[in-house]
Amino acid sequence: MSFKLGRFQPGDIVTGKIIRLENAGVLVDFDTEQPVYVPLPELSLNEIQTPEEALQLNEIREFLVVGNYDGEHDIFFSHCSPETLKDSDRLYEHTLYEASRQCGRSVNKEELIVHTKILAAHAGGVSARIQWFLCSQEHPPTVSFSIRQLERQKAWERLRQLQSEDVTVYGKILRKTMRGAITKIEGLHGFICTYVDKHREELVIGKELPLKILEVREEFNRLVLIPGSVRNKLRQLQVGQVVSGTVLCVRDYGVIVDIGELYALVPSSRILNPSINHPSQVFKVNDRLKAIVIEANIEKGRVILEPLENSV
Repeated sequence: MSFKLGRFQPGDIVTGKIIRLENAGVLVDFDTEQPVYVPLPELSLNEIQTPEEALQLNEIREFLVVGNYDGEHDIFFSHCSPETLKDSDRLYEHTLYEASRQCGRSVNKEELIVHTKILAAHAGGVSARIQWFLCSQEHPPTVSFSIRQLERQKAWERLRQLQSEDVTVYGKILRKTMRGAITKIEGLHGFICTYVDKHREELVIGKELPLKILEVREEFNRLVLIPGSVRNKLRQLQVGQVVSGTVLCVRDYGVIVDIGELYALVPSSRILNPSINHPSQVFKVNDRLKAIVIEANIEKGRVILEPLENSV
């Protein structure tokens, strides 16, 4: 059930009392004229089959007020200047253009409700998220209520805190992908980066790993982690260090090298010259080479090498 915008505004956190448990949801008293029905999927960030798994009768719980937007009505600005942010007319103009484009007709300013959220501040300005929806007599602006969205919001906050404190988190491998694995941390799915992990083939579904958080980007639903042991090995490498390794494979973009406990990349840009058109003209699988570490990036989980002359 949705309510017209009134004293409830999207983004507010409100409390309600659970007054009835039903098969597919609950009735909640928000001190309104009538109770609000909240469906089962909105009762928990976890997958539940019954309301009793998340709530109890007469329990007082917090809910996030959610506007009637969907993903298509989100606009992200990765570099929004303070001047643009202050100039509401410019933001409305851009949002009107996007709304008209998506609706296939000209949208009037009076039809549009816009909410702007600052995601992060940086040297170039700020990253911002604009949510919009249309309102009319036929489709008045409404809100609904969600525990799941509130728990999700809090989960992202906890992850940012854990990252800032460099805390080790533990996650089970849910499934493997071509370039890593998927896990769940704080109820949110995350990608385990294994680009440099020599033992990534040994990852087992269901195995729990100690992990470090590399990236938390709520606006893009992006959580990237790396096995703690791999990060420790990355930390042991120093830029300028000379390493030896064996060529694992040769690609257009460069050469993958096994340097012991890690995989590293020799980019094509460090190999090619006017007389060499492809890395395969220089390197073959199982070749031994010596190289200098030019990047050992813990945040991106990668090692970049430059081969020494006559190292093959």
